[in-house]
Amino acid sequence: MKKFWLACTMVIAVGISGCVDSDKDLYQEAPEKESNPSDFSTTTTVQANIDYAIADSKIPFYIYDKDPLIEQEGSSSFTLNENIKYLDAARTDENGKFNGELNLPSYVSDVYIISTAFNVPARLEGKIENGILKIASESDENSSTRAVTRRTSYSYDNNRFNHLLGWHNNLGSFDSKTGMIDYAYTGKETELTLSKTELTNLRNTVYAVLNRAGTCPEDYRTSADLRTKDDNTAVVLTAIGGETCWNNSLGYYYYKDKAPASIETAKVFTIFPNAQTYWQQNGLSSYPRGVKEGTAVKLLFYGEDGQETVGKNFPAGYKIGFVLACNAWNTYFTGYASHTQTGKYYSSSTKDLSTTITDDINVHTAMFKDKKSGNIAIAFEDFKDDQNFTDVVFALKSNPEIEIDDKVEVDPDLNTTIEKTGVYAFEDEWPAAKDYDMNDVIAQYTYQKTFDADNKIVKESFTFKTFENWAVFRNGLGIVLNNAGTATPEDSIRYSGDKKFTPIKFTHEDGNVVILTKNVKDNINAEYKVSLDYGKDSKKVKETTVNPFIFREESNNLRREIHCPMQRPTVKADVSFFGQMDDRSVPEEGKYYVSDKDNIYPFAFYLNNATVEDITPLLDKNNEKKAISELYPGFIDWAKFGKNPDWYKKK
Repeated sequence: MKKFWLACTMVIAVGISGCVDSDKDLYQEAPEKESNPSDFSTTTTVQANIDYAIADSKIPFYIYDKDPLIEQEGSSSFTLNENIKYLDAARTDENGKFNGELNLPSYVSDVYIISTAFNVPARLEGKIENGILKIASESDENSSTRAVTRRTSYSYDNNRFNHLLGWHNNLGSFDSKTGMIDYAYTGKETELTLSKTELTNLRNTVYAVLNRAGTCPEDYRTSADLRTKDDNTAVVLTAIGGETCWNNSLGYYYYKDKAPASIETAKVFTIFPNAQTYWQQNGLSSYPRGVKEGTAVKLLFYGEDGQETVGKNFPAGYKIGFVLACNAWNTYFTGYASHTQTGKYYSSSTKDLSTTITDDINVHTAMFKDKKSGNIAIAFEDFKDDQNFTDVVFALKSNPEIEIDDKVEVDPDLNTTIEKTGVYAFEDEWPAAKDYDMNDVIAQYTYQKTFDADNKIVKESFTFKTFENWAVFRNGLGIVLNNAGTATPEDSIRYSGDKKFTPIKFTHEDGNVVILTKNVKDNINAEYKVSLDYGKDSKKVKETTVNPFIFREESNNLRREIHCPMQRPTVKADVSFFGQMDDRSVPEEGKYYVSDKDNIYPFAFYLNNATVEDITPLLDKNNEKKAISELYPGFIDWAKFGKNPDWYKKK
């Protein structure tokens, strides 16, 4: 099958910190030896270019090193495996493109780019090779070929809507193969049509509410119809998008006092005979596509009984409802056996007119309002195999304004919060080389950031959780926040057993230095957190990096600080230790906390994306005095040759 390639150019740069160490006590008698130039980083900073091409939207996406999608057997639905953690996340610009940095563990080579937004591929697969990430995706032409169904006829059955009792095509004609309509509304009134910016913003609002890998929040689900307040009310519907394997038909009906007893008895006017906009999964795609995103249709009133031949604007006092007939277009998609159950399966905005799935699931529409623009979106769930409500989504505008009950306003800021984790481990006898068991101080690091729809960082937090250790010395723990901006830090602590963080005041020094504790043994398993809030008008794009260190206070009011290799100490560090014993630091050359070139062991390191399960050997008291290379056999080849970059990950 023919494939096309989307290229993501990635400039690989060295990221966070790392270190080196040895099986035995490596006291060096030749201080003139060259220093080891490696920082033993386990992080790669990637410059990525990602282009979804088909979407004029700010597409949210997440980066994984394992495929998290769980597909439902016999269905097009899928969920996310919550046991697989994303590594990074961002949004594209309004044209569906992303050009920026992603920070990934160095061991990552196979990449899965996952988006929960409808109308784009759910999964893009790629591989990092020589600084280039190539993403393979099947062309629309060939995936359409794979979607050819058991039904071989592509001609529209003119009697189809006779099978859908009560459906009428008064609005106009349409293509007999695709269902593309000939009666799209082309008016330019701002009160009735969406500008490109409005369409993009409303679609982004929908992304903030609906997750195609999850379920629609209950707050947005509602059975409610439009209500005209004034005579001569013009109503225009605009297709935003959607994602479903079924070729559904969308229609509207209206009533004044009493709702129809059933969909079969309602007089339904066709809006889109084939409401299919986009669907693609596992080499299959929707066919034919019947609606282009942004297509508008003006809804018309054909008299109280629906018998008038010429439509007009709506009078006051009428309610307008919508119905989606599942898979009603003549060309069926039959990639899934459940297509046999889609006949006469209806989703309606009017209470009790939808096909009931269970007593608890009888609402098939969601409605919400963009708080900034006031524009309204209505979303449909077309079938029973999921409840994500992303199948058909459209916008409504009217003049004069119509009323809708139970619509919920959505925060237009579209903020996203993500977490990244890892582990810092320290040897506390620097500058001497000792056992290199790397367990004198161990801290689990959690970085959290909140970013807006433009990838501007509005909040960050840095949390360090300490673990029990068997070190003899009284070691403190501090951090340096690099490029942190001007936000005022907020400090908090969560003691072992507590559910919430409690405000506290850490010691803050010049240079964005924060002393979290002077003795990590005082509160074992405590979590120390520093938070920064840059505000909604933040311009910050780059993540703040941290430079953690352990220390012991000296009698000269300075500190014996131990940082990861190549990380600069604070101004309170006692620099007289540099170059002593086994240390080969050359501060004037920017080389700190390194050994000689033959020593493959660090005084400290950071393990990107390491979990507590990964470092179980380091936390085991029985492994005290055992070198890191004894506990992790892959360490030596990584330290010497850069092989086995995932040496610390539990297989």
